[in-house]
Amino acid sequence: MSQQQHLRVDPKIWQKIAGDSFTVPKLHSRIYYFPQGHLQHVCPNTQTLDRCRPLILCTVSAVDLFADPETDQVYAKLLLTPVIDGSVVPLESDNGADGDQIVSYAKTLTNTDVRSGAVLYIPRAGAEAILPALPPLDSRNQSRFQDISVKDVCGVVSEIRHFHRLCPFQHLFTVGWSGFVSKKKLVVGDTVVFVKNSNGNISIGIRRNGKLAAAAKMTEKEVKLAVELAEKNAAFEVVYYPTVGGFDFVVGAKIVEDAMKVNWSRWMRVTHMVKNDDTSKGCSIFNGTICAISHPSTRPWRMLQVEWDEPHVPENLKQISPWQVEIIRNRRTPPYIMSPPTKRFRGAQASVSSSIPNNMQNLVSTPTSSNFKTKKTTPGSIVLFGKTIQPIESDLYNSDSKGDHEVEGIHKT
Repeated sequence: MSQQQHLRVDPKIWQKIAGDSFTVPKLHSRIYYFPQGHLQHVCPNTQTLDRCRPLILCTVSAVDLFADPETDQVYAKLLLTPVIDGSVVPLESDNGADGDQIVSYAKTLTNTDVRSGAVLYIPRAGAEAILPALPPLDSRNQSRFQDISVKDVCGVVSEIRHFHRLCPFQHLFTVGWSGFVSKKKLVVGDTVVFVKNSNGNISIGIRRNGKLAAAAKMTEKEVKLAVELAEKNAAFEVVYYPTVGGFDFVVGAKIVEDAMKVNWSRWMRVTHMVKNDDTSKGCSIFNGTICAISHPSTRPWRMLQVEWDEPHVPENLKQISPWQVEIIRNRRTPPYIMSPPTKRFRGAQASVSSSIPNNMQNLVSTPTSSNFKTKKTTPGSIVLFGKTIQPIESDLYNSDSKGDHEVEGIHKT
């Protein structure tokens, strides 16, 4: 399918269909481009890129928002220009957004929504937010219906019947819905997103459950070409499908810089929030403990390895970027308990300034021996805020237990 046939999508509608997994950067804004993240967005099974900077400061020179007519998936095409010493960064633009107010509702499809002859059940909250108002129901007329027009992201209009009955209280899409399912090849797990603008016009978008299918049109060769141009400080294009990979590889510069100022350490408690595709399901919150850290000079993107409290978490949360989490601070205990850095990690500090771009040399900090007061302690004691604390012996402690166990117990409290 030629690029000319891919239609531009209104930015507000595009964002609602894309969901919260991707924020469109503003025109002329400063961002960091992560080549490793770009590669894994396109080729999840490819692990590394050779001989390239871990992150590249750029300005956004162009933003185009499209929809693929074959899959109805939205994607963004960005033109990025590397910032070099002495470059003048233009003022940010608002991407031409207008004052049109829109509302949206998303529903993840189940087996009953997509099987042959299916009808789509719409929760009351979604129906009231999106669908045109119907005359009130009464005891003499237990059901009403209306035919509504919905337009997909490529401008094709479909007629679907909205059926509303009082007992049981239900909003359903009936006539026309099964044909829409067949035409769009919807399957269980896909999400349909209804968007209504201030004029009452209803659009419908799709987030495909097959997250890797969208990336099939992108290749590793295209990523390497973008990286080669970036290394030469030449402008380059990237394409982003918001349902692929889960995390952005183009991130606002201030967000990254603020996150890299934190002295990240093992045993820090962190939290991460995931907004669900289905509007009715709200969001999921995961709490965990940092168990390993990659050196920021080689891998700032997804540099934190977290052991989550929850037994089941998405696979892409095992390695996470600093700007994707927040530190959990407890008033009863220290914000976090840090373990002394290893010799290997301390020795790597000297390479930070030569590997991180000049504008971030003061932002990436690594633990040094001066951060910790090393004292000889008796078994069972801990060092907290530079003081040695001896726990009181009681039935709660086994006299043969090791100090690490007591630290863990205090941390959990």
